[in-house]
Amino acid sequence: MVGEEHFELRTKRLRLRPLVLEDWPAVQRIGGHPSVAPMLASTRTPWPKAAVQAWITERRYRGTPGFCAAIVMASLGVIGVAGLGPNSEHTLCNCAYFIDPRHWGLGYASEAMGAFLDYFMRKFDLCQVEADHFDDNPASGAVLRKLGFQEIGKGAGKSQARLEPAPVTLYRLRLDDLKAVL
Repeated sequence: MVGEEHFELRTKRLRLRPLVLEDWPAVQRIGGHPSVAPMLASTRTPWPKAAVQAWITERRYRGTPGFCAAIVMASLGVIGVAGLGPNSEHTLCNCAYFIDPRHWGLGYASEAMGAFLDYFMRKFDLCQVEADHFDDNPASGAVLRKLGFQEIGKGAGKSQARLEPAPVTLYRLRLDDLKAVL
């Protein structure tokens, strides 16, 4: 950790660091991908450069929840994004992530989010976080359950890349449960 404006986490294969504006091409390509954008609340396809840069700026790391991190692979650069922010009621933090479809099914989401949540739940003294996934994205649910998230209900979610709200499954993770899977 170098000051409140920077962090760097390393896993066996990945590095997580604050997103910077220079990451916009990779973030646009991944987050705006037709298979990814409909699974996220705040991205769309196509996703214009100015909108991507504004999205990154709004999610800059400031030493508190409400930010995104770049998931970086040494040989490939940015392959995804991890985020932590307050939920709509501002009572619990929620988390989210997205990975380049070229790297789906290789364990990168679990690896990155395991390190990300372990570090930031401790740093911000969070005893639990929430997450959700659209029901037509069962792979995301598998990642959440692998990390120790427990299903707590059903709901409807909105995405800028969908015409109408769609069913989501809601989850909660206690820090003690995350410890058990790492």
